[in-house]
Amino acid sequence: LPPWFGRWKFLFKVFFPFLLGRFVLAPLPFYYLFGPDAFRYAVINLLLAELLTNVHSFAVIVPNHAGKDMYFFSEPCKPRSGHFYLRQILGSANFSTGTDLVDFSQGWLNYQIEHHLFPDLSMLSYRKSQPLVKALCKKHGVPYVQENVFTRLKKTVDIMVGNSDMRNFPVQYY
Repeated sequence: LPPWFGRWKFLFKVFFPFLLGRFVLAPLPFYYLFGPDAFRYAVINLLLAELLTNVHSFAVIVPNHAGKDMYFFSEPCKPRSGHFYLRQILGSANFSTGTDLVDFSQGWLNYQIEHHLFPDLSMLSYRKSQPLVKALCKKHGVPYVQENVFTRLKKTVDIMVGNSDMRNFPVQYY
């Protein structure tokens, strides 16, 4: 947390209000309309939904940016420069892509490279831009990483438990 915010301020201004709103106030009508059992089941349902949503978000977002084949950048670069766009490719990976079901289930974040290159592009346009980006990377010898979600998840866990490290971006290229 930033020093100006502090732990207690975070707890009382952010965390506890979230808990109160999400897990007490939101299901409270169930208590008054249907009784304490309905309230309890509503809270359990909300807790499980929160857990599943966070697990899904983690699995879709984090593995696209972590693994021994991804670069770690210790220095900033100028936005929208050639160096910036190179970093977007070297620091991101795509999951399997191309079908409506796969794309929808991953919120089109399986096109992470295209997402980072063109954040204002519509989700449906990522699929159209992918072959162009792949061809451009191949032409210039830039690695374009695309693997299934489980392979990427394994690489992320390896980083988390210390079995491997992300690659440092070579200093001579800064």
